[in-house]
Amino acid sequence: MRVNVLGPLQVVAADGALLEVRGKRLRWLLIRLAVEPGHVVGADRLIADLWRGEPPVDGPAALQSLVSRLRRVLGAAAVSSHASGYRLEASTDVEEFARTRDAALWRGAAFEEAPFAVDEAVRLALLRDDLAGLEALAAAHPLREDVQARLMLALNAAGRRSDALAVFARVRSALADELGVDPGEALAAAHLAVLRERVARGNLPAPVGSFVGRDADLAALAGLLRDNRLVTLTGFGGVGKTRLALTHAATVPQAWFAELDSTAEPLAALDSALGPNPLAAPVFSRLGTSLVVLDNCEHVVDAAAALCVRLLAEAPDARVLATSREPLGIPGEVVHPVAPLDLDHAVRLFSSRVGSALDADVVRRVCAALDGIPLALELAAARARSLSAAQLESRVDSRLRLLDRGARTGPARHRTLRAVIDWSWELLDDAERVLLARLAVFVGGATAEAVHFVCGAGDLWDTEDLLAALVEKSLVVRAGERYRLLETVREYALEQNDVDPARHAACYVELAERNEPLLRGPRQLEALHLFDVERGNLDAVMAWAVRNDLAVARRMMAARTWHWLVMTKRFEEIHRWALQVPGDPLSEAVVSFGTAEVADGLKRLWQEDAPMALCALMLTSGQVWGAPELGERLGVLADRLERSPDAWMRAFSALVRGLVAGEFSEGAAPRAEEAYLRALEGFRAVGDRWAVVFGLSCLVMVLINRGAFAEGFRAVSEARQVAAELGEPESVLVPMSVLVQAARLKIRTGDLAGARDDLARVPWSPFDLDQGRIAQAHGEVAYWGGDFEDAVRFYRQALDATVDSPASQFRANVHAGLGLALTRLGHLGAAGEEHGKALDAVSKSADGPARATVLEWYADWLLAQGDPGSAGNALDEAERLRGGPSSDPAVVQLRDRVRAEVGVDR
Repeated sequence: MRVNVLGPLQVVAADGALLEVRGKRLRWLLIRLAVEPGHVVGADRLIADLWRGEPPVDGPAALQSLVSRLRRVLGAAAVSSHASGYRLEASTDVEEFARTRDAALWRGAAFEEAPFAVDEAVRLALLRDDLAGLEALAAAHPLREDVQARLMLALNAAGRRSDALAVFARVRSALADELGVDPGEALAAAHLAVLRERVARGNLPAPVGSFVGRDADLAALAGLLRDNRLVTLTGFGGVGKTRLALTHAATVPQAWFAELDSTAEPLAALDSALGPNPLAAPVFSRLGTSLVVLDNCEHVVDAAAALCVRLLAEAPDARVLATSREPLGIPGEVVHPVAPLDLDHAVRLFSSRVGSALDADVVRRVCAALDGIPLALELAAARARSLSAAQLESRVDSRLRLLDRGARTGPARHRTLRAVIDWSWELLDDAERVLLARLAVFVGGATAEAVHFVCGAGDLWDTEDLLAALVEKSLVVRAGERYRLLETVREYALEQNDVDPARHAACYVELAERNEPLLRGPRQLEALHLFDVERGNLDAVMAWAVRNDLAVARRMMAARTWHWLVMTKRFEEIHRWALQVPGDPLSEAVVSFGTAEVADGLKRLWQEDAPMALCALMLTSGQVWGAPELGERLGVLADRLERSPDAWMRAFSALVRGLVAGEFSEGAAPRAEEAYLRALEGFRAVGDRWAVVFGLSCLVMVLINRGAFAEGFRAVSEARQVAAELGEPESVLVPMSVLVQAARLKIRTGDLAGARDDLARVPWSPFDLDQGRIAQAHGEVAYWGGDFEDAVRFYRQALDATVDSPASQFRANVHAGLGLALTRLGHLGAAGEEHGKALDAVSKSADGPARATVLEWYADWLLAQGDPGSAGNALDEAERLRGGPSSDPAVVQLRDRVRAEVGVDR
């Protein structure tokens, strides 16, 4: 839904239809919410605006009634309730205009029928540079002094000084005649500003090209200069400080632009900017209420600071907006850092300069590589006229060489990207240059402690002081407690050839090893965050180590495997690195994962310390699950872990015993449940969320197998909640997708719509078994929904997806499900073939519960064949294999039918 208020109120539904909102106050409510799109508007504010001067007896109740009426017109989701008020949940043309400045969005006067929205209408008219609209607002509200004052200043800024003075005379007369009062402070100040203005309004250069993506900066700058007399824009060279300053200066009545450089004294530059001075008046006395823009202060920062001190003292009505790569460092200065453009605005700027269509994905990658620096984007756009998109992208990592051609008439320091950084490099002292060069070894930033360990001299305070100096000079970016280089600066710093990769590797391999055990305890979220934040540095160490120090590479593999494999399922990433670390048992196991040689690749790992063995267990799961020899190995592992003094290891021992009982034994499913519950108790005690999710996932499989669907749903719901604390619930390694398990349980409890919703949210997986499980779950939705033909189709998809998979229990289960669906369709011969395949697939498996399920659905077919005796025998064997009867209603019903057929109370 979209609400348009830049003209008559218009409500457009999602299908394009226009919705009619009748009733003045109902329309007012919708307009008032649209005044602040995306924000909660307080109930008190709404009541005051909608019932201006005449609030109802019970304001909140009246407002709630009005909101309810609006929801009936627009839909219940259109207006959301919050503790403090209400919010419009729809897009608006106000938001789009603020983002794009597209004049085509305007269909007339904004908020024209809403008397409470005058301030917003004035703001939008000024943003639009709509003098006619501002005059119309002033005419509609002749006694609103703030509106009249804004009109006076806008007329004066447009060169209509006499019209501005006429507005004051008219309003002063009206105030006296109608209210018997004099003009207030706002109107009087506007009048004085117009009277004091000189014929010349300033010397600002006319803008060239569009100005993109600085709305928030412009708004912040206006506020800062309203409350402060000196604001300094700081930021990296080419980030757009000058353009931002000039764009703001163009909105004030009088502004002077003085560009400073190393060849002229700043006071003389300002005097020259002010133009001819026939009366030889002192420079500062000529400023009046002007805004002075002092550009490029960093090269003469001391002199520029001294000039500002004098100017602020001797021109008390003037304000200063300075641009510099570092603050001026004087009392009263307010610093506003100018950041690079975000990616969306960088793409807009680049595309507007190129003037021709390029591949959107390539453009985004190029803009990201250039850090969103406007100058770099402009230079790259110029190169795009002579290079293809593919050529541009292939060369963008060599930014300094690629962007070596700029405008012939621009300042020398802005003609190439290298010149921009050369300019800043020359301003550094020797110690700052050394540290900046060494910082290039870090990828994605670092803490001050890491910087000191790898690069520092003296003590930590010395390193922090140097980092602070580089931040002040806009060459290092600080975010919280981390410091990083823009990639552009990092490329330049790397050229200084002063990095120490071995020292960097020592720092981060120790960091990874120290934090790896925390991934299995109460500080798990902290450790997860650290591994993600330091991913760039850890990868850089791996890349260096596989070429220069395989011992470090093996240590890093050991320290990162749990995070890669268990906590985040980054299979492709760990496999890529493992291929580059030969001779390492863990790497060999990773490389052999999914191949026939997996068992050989794992042999040495089973004798390693517990985390390594558990990694091997994770790698093995799903490939030879149910094989008796693996069950024996797991039993030995459980014995070893059970003797550990570590509580986590003992909890994992219980989990492994559950796996042995549930997946490698006959008649032991009850013992598996008990073991899983003990494991969960231990994991909750030590605070390992991943292990809790893993244990719950295992427990759910046992509960589904015996038909305890309500218990299973409670367990899977807890698993989803805990997994969400780790981030994306599907990103952690578990025996089966939590969403797939939830869907299967919803199917069996009758919530087919909920099951479809869960399955639609399961992310794509490269693994055949995961794809097969999703198809199987869709087949179960169809089967239990009565669509047996669709069930057959999905079950066959599951089998096709896993045709090369060694997961025999899964395929047996699907064959059995396919046999059920074919039986319901009356294809008993084909159904028998599928049940035969299911029985054959699990015949050599030690997985008692899996065999039990296959036998129960085989009994269904036997009964349909008219052989209740054999069906009863199959059900008895299933009960023995599981270790108890199934409470699945379908199995219970089947047993009752068998008993009725044989006429015996079995």
